[in-house]
Amino acid sequence: MGSWKTKLRAADLPSDSKLEAVCRSCGHVRYLTRSYLVDERHAGHLYIDQIERRSRCRVLGCKGRMRLAMMHKSQTSGFVGGMA
Repeated sequence: MGSWKTKLRAADLPSDSKLEAVCRSCGHVRYLTRSYLVDERHAGHLYIDQIERRSRCRVLGCKGRMRLAMMHKSQTSGFVGGMA
């Protein structure tokens, strides 16, 4: 059993989706689009966990590993409700 990263390829992502890449060392954030991964990087055949393993931070001198997370279009909302 694995997470969604082991079951989803870059080519399977919706055309308007984005992945958030956060450096584990310095905290730098980048956003990767499906078109960037598939068209420019030719990584459409790779699973998301493979892309995450290969990703490195682009900040000068860092080269830290990146953590990928799926960006959602819907707005996040606070918890509505509470204890009665």
